Amino acid sequence: MTSGDPLSRAPAASLPARRVTLLRNVSHGANDLYWFILPPVLPLILQEFGLRYAAAGGLITAYLCVIAVASMLTGRLSDRVDRTRLIGFGFLLASATLWVGAFMPLLPLVLVFLMIGGIGVSTFHPAAYATIHDAGHGEGRTYGVFEASGSLALVLMLAAQGLLVSRIGWRGVIVAGAIPGALMGLALLLLPGASLGGTSRNAADNPAVVPDSLAHGRSAASSAVFLVGVMLRVLGITALNSFIPTYLVHSVGMRPSFAYFAMGFTFLGGLAGAVIAGRFADRRGSFPTFMAASGLLVPLLPVLALRMPPAAYPALLVFVGFFSSACLPAQTMILAELSGTRGKGSVFGVLMGTTALTAAFSPLLFGLLADGAGLAAAVRACVIPAAAGWIVTLAVWKSLGFRGRN
Repeated sequence: MTSGDPLSRAPAASLPARRVTLLRNVSHGANDLYWFILPPVLPLILQEFGLRYAAAGGLITAYLCVIAVASMLTGRLSDRVDRTRLIGFGFLLASATLWVGAFMPLLPLVLVFLMIGGIGVSTFHPAAYATIHDAGHGEGRTYGVFEASGSLALVLMLAAQGLLVSRIGWRGVIVAGAIPGALMGLALLLLPGASLGGTSRNAADNPAVVPDSLAHGRSAASSAVFLVGVMLRVLGITALNSFIPTYLVHSVGMRPSFAYFAMGFTFLGGLAGAVIAGRFADRRGSFPTFMAASGLLVPLLPVLALRMPPAAYPALLVFVGFFSSACLPAQTMILAELSGTRGKGSVFGVLMGTTALTAAFSPLLFGLLADGAGLAAAVRACVIPAAAGWIVTLAVWKSLGFRGRN
């Protein structure tokens, strides 16, 4: 890189390791706000523009689809440029375009700016996962705390939205949700020595972080099949998360403000699930942890479609969030093992791209099903891809013969 390249960085004194970790985790929370900035305000968007469920789901689909495709490209880019600066520019692009889009009077214009913002959103996860791995901190505990930071940010965001949405509307909520990302972008670009940690290198250059399971000849086909299983689970969970506030308002009869708080319980459970599962993966192995979490998630999903007292839904969502987030540290560890010595930015770009692409289409499919069969039936149907994903990943586990700590 030349000194004139905006993604290069002049040498500077680096921050202490703990501050690097704190900066990375806070950045993760700020980035996750972008991912879930639309679902909580979807009931208000439906009302203002007179949308059907399928059209509302399509709005989220278009936004996430851009993030998905761009993640594969920015993941490869992160193996070649300064990752911290790449993420910093991504934050500023995402916030600026979301702010402009929030004030557009026509829905197509709102969508255009959302999609441009998705390119900025895509820069974070592939590069951040790679910095953790390449710094030699790819243990489950580290990934677990990293994932939990995203859940914590979403809990705080949803609580704030529940208090503010009636006062500032969905446009104001989007503006407020993009402020942390703008601040993080400025910090990463301007703070002396700011770094998210790690350097771009191959896994073979650091034997300490190369899992011994690579000696068993994990194939590219195994990685692909494992990703299919992950995508199926994401298909069901993202569809559910995207429409939970709408379901609670339209089918259960909750007030919109309370529905936002109820959705926050999902991420509250996710905060605990990521931390606990990360530690469990270090002790019992990544695959056993992943299979247990994804398997226990399956029977919980159809229960949400049952008629229950309103207070029961937040409690159930805690468990859904717990087991959903518990899958994340282990699946990242598994993919790092299966990918061998490939550049980890590219590897995690594929992970984020494929899962985000699945997440992009799941709200649209859910919306189409909800229009035809009703919201409750669509909620029940979410269990089908989640169960299928568990079966697929079980087949990979058995075929590869993972044993003990892996």
